[in-house]
Amino acid sequence: MQRPVVIVNPRSGGGLSHRRWASFVGPLTDGLGPFDARFTESKGDGRRIAHEETAAGRGLIVAMGGDGTISEVADGILAAGGTSDLGIIPRGTGGDFRRSLALHDDLGQAARHVRDTRARSIDAGRVSFVADDGSRAERHFINVVSLGFSSDVARRANASSKWLGGRAAFLSATVRSLVGYDNVDVVLSIDGQPERRMNLLLAAVGNGRFFGGGMKICPEALLDDGLFDLVTVGNLGRAGVMFNIHRIYSGNHLTMKEVQGSRVRRMTVAPADREAKIPIEVDGETPGHLPASFELLPAALRVRA
Repeated sequence: MQRPVVIVNPRSGGGLSHRRWASFVGPLTDGLGPFDARFTESKGDGRRIAHEETAAGRGLIVAMGGDGTISEVADGILAAGGTSDLGIIPRGTGGDFRRSLALHDDLGQAARHVRDTRARSIDAGRVSFVADDGSRAERHFINVVSLGFSSDVARRANASSKWLGGRAAFLSATVRSLVGYDNVDVVLSIDGQPERRMNLLLAAVGNGRFFGGGMKICPEALLDDGLFDLVTVGNLGRAGVMFNIHRIYSGNHLTMKEVQGSRVRRMTVAPADREAKIPIEVDGETPGHLPASFELLPAALRVRA
């Protein structure tokens, strides 16, 4: 059988020196068996490498990194037809997608888990949006896409060092974003229903449950139920955000009057003011802005978890 390939992000988890990588090879080999390794060098490499390996017929592709690396690798597999299994060995500061899968943090245990677990099919999403250069762009996602306040927080958190960890980085970014953030007016259409206008602090389209370094934004989302969980937060205000942020971390915010939750398969969202530029966050990255459309891809990705 063809050996698995491990796509490694050497910048995640505080960086990966040659000496540190050498110390990982033994536990990875004990867990996975013989494997090939390919290292990313810049943003987008995970997608490109995964696409190449899937197209070449590689049966198992393992993402070794944080949420961004996992998402890029999943995107590459799906873009090439979704014929490879995705394995995950978590490294990094965020860890939001691995929380939904309850993955092992220990390197050796995670590798054995990938080897010994039968692949399960999970849903994925496809989002079309406007890239930063003004062109239309499309990519797959497996965790959460959001817009509004959360996008601004993600942008600030990604620009920080995260040396205190993902949760601290996102909390600090939340406080800084609150200083100058204003709610956004958007127009939504859900599953072909008539458009409606909403004033939002944020909206999250969840396949997974967590974003923002451990916030359980979509607490009822399931990875394999054939539906997105849409959570919208209305006019909460700065004080309301700080007073209730613990409820978002724990997943108890759906009972708040400013919060609405629903299940969707397709959705379009655009700025109410066509001149407004409202950024979106896709699995922790901020690649562009509205207008955007979302489509569920049921059971599209096989994951060893």
